[in-house]
Formats: sequence, C-alpha cells, structure tokens
Amino acid sequence: MACTPLLIIFLVKVLKPKPVVKEVPPEYEQIESDEPRVVIIGMGRMGQIVARILRAQRVPFVALDLSVDTIELSRSIDSMPVFYGDPLRPEILRAVGAEHAAYFVLTADDPETNIKITELVSRLYPHIKLIARARSRFHVHRLLELGAQPIRETFHSSLEISRETLMGLGLSPERAEARIRRFQLHDEELLAQQHLVFNDREALIQSVRDAHEELQALFDADVIEEKGL
Repeated sequence: MACTPLLIIFLVKVLKPKPVVKEVPPEYEQIESDEPRVVIIGMGRMGQIVARILRAQRVPFVALDLSVDTIELSRSIDSMPVFYGDPLRPEILRAVGAEHAAYFVLTADDPETNIKITELVSRLYPHIKLIARARSRFHVHRLLELGAQPIRETFHSSLEISRETLMGLGLSPERAEARIRRFQLHDEELLAQQHLVFNDREALIQSVRDAHEELQALFDADVIEEKGL
C-alpha cells in the first residue's frame, strides 16, 4: 500500500505521451525579406497585434518564430511574412535583412531570450532601435541598461482593470481617469528613480515603502481639491 503512490507517479511519468515535435517545412526556413523597416521577434499574441498594425499601415516588416504551429497559423490566416529562425544566430539576422531595419520589436515570452537578443542586436547593429516586452520591473531595468525601450506587458491592462473597478465602486469616469493618470505618472517616475539603485535590494525596498505613502498623499490631495470645487 505504501508503495502505491510512488508506483502511480512512476507510471504517469512513463506513460505520459511525449509532446510531438513537428518537422519544420522547408518553405518556413527559406527567408525572403526585402529591406524591412521592422523585424518582429515572436509571433504570439503581442507580436500578432504589432504585425497587423504594421501591415495595415503598409510598413514593410518580417517576423521570426520558433514555433511551427504559430508560423502555420500566421501564414494561413493572415498571410504574414513569418519565418522559422533563431534570432540568436547572426546568419539568421543577416537573412532577414536586419541591417536595413530601423526597429526590432521583441515580444518573446521568455525574458532572458529578449535580453540575449537585445545584447546581440545592439552589438551587431548599433543603429537599430529596440522595443522589448518586459515581464517585471527588474527586467525593465536590464533592458534599459542595454539601451532598449521596455514595454511592461501587463501594465496598461492593469490600469484599465483598475479604472473599470473604480468606476464600478462609484467614481465618475473623470475622477477614475484622474486617479489612474496620477498613478501612472507616479509609477513611471518611481521606475526611473529605482533604475539608479536597482542592484541595491535595501534601497529598492525602501523606495517601494516611500512610494506607497507618497501615492496615498497624492490621492488624498486630489480628494481635497475635488471637494473644494
């Protein structure tokens, strides 16, 4: 009886079907690119939106991904110029015409992948501007150090959720917007200040504590001002 749980765990591991690794169709690896202005790395949900907007604006771009399913979907539905290739390989960057690009947009799920690509592209093509998906504040600081422009992946959606919540709790749309705008400006200023000490854990913790009090004071001041109107 005592061995039963261990036996079940062993059987689950042994009998669990292994993920099917799809073979990469040769046409996915045959990169065709004609002086793109933008190179997109990663064609998940974020990359797809960027690609659709660029295409609607008639901006020439090319995209890379390492998922056969993602490439297949992008090509079948939207006929996107998406190819299979590892952006950490310099020959792949040359194949997409990276030297002609003005921007690299990095939307890969893995933060470390975005960091490594940023390092490589910055070294090989210092003229290119990089906009990179950032998962955390620490990731933001690392990207800033490399000269990339980080975009926090959940920040704006969190602000929108907060706005809707405040209005649901009785704030007018105007006052909810004012609170959200106040928070956004305060947080952006805080992020810039924290970048100066992001390797100092104690200083970061203290800055967060101070920020809570500052934000509360700012919100209280807004309430006083509104009551005086």
